[in-house]
Amino acid sequence: MAVTAVAFDFGGVLTVPPFAGLEAYAGEVGLPAGLLTSLFTGNVMAQVEVGALSSRQFFKHVCVECSIGHGVAVDIHALADAAAQGQRLEPEMLSLVEDVQRRCATALLTNNVKEATWRDDFPHHLFDVVIDSSDVGVRKPDPAVYRLLLDRLGREADEVAFFDDLEQNLPPARALGMHAVHFTGVDACRRALADLGVLETVAR
Repeated sequence: MAVTAVAFDFGGVLTVPPFAGLEAYAGEVGLPAGLLTSLFTGNVMAQVEVGALSSRQFFKHVCVECSIGHGVAVDIHALADAAAQGQRLEPEMLSLVEDVQRRCATALLTNNVKEATWRDDFPHHLFDVVIDSSDVGVRKPDPAVYRLLLDRLGREADEVAFFDDLEQNLPPARALGMHAVHFTGVDACRRALADLGVLETVAR
């Protein structure tokens, strides 16, 4: 069956690398490389992404972890600013989404937090469906969120392509029959969409 809808992740797909700001800040204050990224992708953040904890509670948790575990005092406001840097949108990806929307339905499927400010100037008009974990109370890779996506799109699984930069989010989508593709960059994404028949064939 032809692909008639394409879903995109937010952080790391529509945005700049999501943890670059955090890693730069970690270097400035003397934290080990990868520590903040691990905290921002761990089990406590997962609770924030389904609305069980607030962002402020999470940031306090990170500050305590850095202080007790590594003897580094982290400023909560600087930490929040570093995290927010990863919300900057990539213009090339928005252009690609615009091209896709001319041909089929588009969706945003994101694990996110209620207090994030990216929504204020996000181009909502480019997406026919938006599923935000903090709104629906379920997050990737829970199979329930992919079933919700299909329901809201009104599509069978084999009609839907899904792009995510985190490989662990892909198997549940594939198990349902979706075309789940690991996102590695805008050019590769465009080629994959051409292979799926969504966009015109592009030079390799």
